[in-house]
Amino acid sequence: MYTIGEFAALGHVSVRMLRHYDAIGLLRPAEVDPFSGYRRYEPAQLEDLLRVVELRDLGCSLDDAAAVLGADDARAALIAVLARRRSELHTAIDQERARLARVEQRLSGLERNHPMPEVDTPAIEYRRIEEVTVYAASGVAPGGEDVSALVDRLLPPLHDALQSSGVEYHEPGVFWYENVAGTDDLRVWVSWIAGPVPQTDPAWEVITLPAIERAAVLPYRGDMAGIGRAWNELTSAILADGEEPVGGCREVYLESEPLPQPEWLTELIQQVR
Repeated sequence: MYTIGEFAALGHVSVRMLRHYDAIGLLRPAEVDPFSGYRRYEPAQLEDLLRVVELRDLGCSLDDAAAVLGADDARAALIAVLARRRSELHTAIDQERARLARVEQRLSGLERNHPMPEVDTPAIEYRRIEEVTVYAASGVAPGGEDVSALVDRLLPPLHDALQSSGVEYHEPGVFWYENVAGTDDLRVWVSWIAGPVPQTDPAWEVITLPAIERAAVLPYRGDMAGIGRAWNELTSAILADGEEPVGGCREVYLESEPLPQPEWLTELIQQVR
């Protein structure tokens, strides 16, 4: 058997990391001395450690590693994890390419002494937003990062729960965001509109979003990778109109799946005063 130091060296990880894997139940030692607390590992566990190291190097999560290690069919589980990771990387590459193009456009304008890129002013509309009751689920994005990935995790179980329950719900999807008090984190809400007699269930929350007396509304057609830029354009247009953005914001997905994301139509809604 290996001591924890020997096992860590063979896997090229730290002893602290092995203790963490033990604490979360990902990779427990084969033996723990009841008096000294010394951990020992079987040689057969080295393959599991190397699999965890490989997955982490590929950018997979510890949850992904746990799913592979705990699967009855480890090969099938590994294929599923890697296929999803490949899709995530393709999406990230496309987003970075688009971001690079915007950087080059902005830099080119600055080098030609054009301080601002030449873009059309967003066609925003100011109007009242009616109250709506929704079936919602939420999660927290640490530091406000990776919101798209969090949305992708929240939507399928909410959709499946609503479908299997037989409750009445319908499009469009409505998303909104809340700062988590005392942190830099962001709570992300996803939802569909509830039927006339909303039903409660542990799989979702029934939430009534209040009416907004006056909101700036911008239609945005494109994928979620560009939605942050669209929000910035909306906020800039609000300020240019001498208005003041206040309170929360919403996204209403008027046209989405099964359309490809570049064809999605989303209303961006920001309360103003």
